[in-house]
Amino acid sequence: MQAMTPQEKDVVKAGLILAVVLFGAVIYYYFYIVMEQQKRDKDAIALIDKDIKALKEEDRKITIAFANIAELKRKAEYLKLIERKLPDRADSRGFYQALTKILEVTNVSYSELVPKNQEVRSVYTEIPYQVICRARFHDFGQFLNLIEENPDRFMRVKTFTIDNDDARPSVHPIKVDIGTFMFNSKG
Repeated sequence: MQAMTPQEKDVVKAGLILAVVLFGAVIYYYFYIVMEQQKRDKDAIALIDKDIKALKEEDRKITIAFANIAELKRKAEYLKLIERKLPDRADSRGFYQALTKILEVTNVSYSELVPKNQEVRSVYTEIPYQVICRARFHDFGQFLNLIEENPDRFMRVKTFTIDNDDARPSVHPIKVDIGTFMFNSKG
């Protein structure tokens, strides 16, 4: 540097200063602009990856649902059947129609149908009736079976009593307590 002229020394100094300034600018650009942009890009990629995972899970659920569409249709039909069998209001006419069909099929002759006090539960209400009738043992057994397995309404036999009639020993006076049900709709 000793053999250089003052003008050459100024040029070298200016070149060194320019190199230091350029190096500082490159470091500033890299650490404050490029690194920040890379951080924002990584966060965006992580968010997109999370969205992709959620969409893949949703796609998996939809694929399973489409694969089981027959099962879903079967469940929907079953729910319609349950809705029909378990009304959301006291349907004494529907109960009477179902009971009349059973009485006709079984040759059980009834003389009285007495409604009893309803028994409210948390999800459903039981609506009991007492049927006073006359029947042979075989017909009465069929009657009980058709009550319990009724396709139109949920019904159950709660209790029954059978007496003897000396005038007609094969036809018995019977009292049957039958419960039918109503769904308690919420709000």
